[in-house]
Amino acid sequence: MKRFYKENRVFVILMGVVLVCIAIMCALLARYVVKSNANDAYGNRLDGIKDVQIKSKEIDKMEASIAEMEKVEDVTINVHGKIVYFDVDFSNDTSVDEAKNIAVKCLEFFEEDYKNFYDMQFLFITSKVESSEDVFPIIGYMKAGATTISWSNNAK
Repeated sequence: MKRFYKENRVFVILMGVVLVCIAIMCALLARYVVKSNANDAYGNRLDGIKDVQIKSKEIDKMEASIAEMEKVEDVTINVHGKIVYFDVDFSNDTSVDEAKNIAVKCLEFFEEDYKNFYDMQFLFITSKVESSEDVFPIIGYMKAGATTISWSNNAK
């Protein structure tokens, strides 16, 4: 072994340096992979959500209030990250304008900080489709901080 080292001293030193460099690169790669997987699925978009968090009691109150509105048969509200989903089932004789008015009433449950933080998505359906001219389902979306709801163009 001593003879090999004496004859190939430069090669052995270079191989040692290469092995140390490979070890450092593997350690940095492992650190990068572990750190990137440890982040939240939403990144930093949810920063500040604790200040305007919607509690399940508030959701239950909103669902009960909306369910009492005229022509509303069933309502479900889900919160995922920064999006509040309103799924509302209307009676068959509900017009598009009446459904859109319900969406505006849904927004009255939220203070301005909530409207500026959360996106709102509305899905309005009826239980039975009575004619081919029905325009349900209706989908609406309001971006955080916006003042109007954008509606799907579902006219046939």
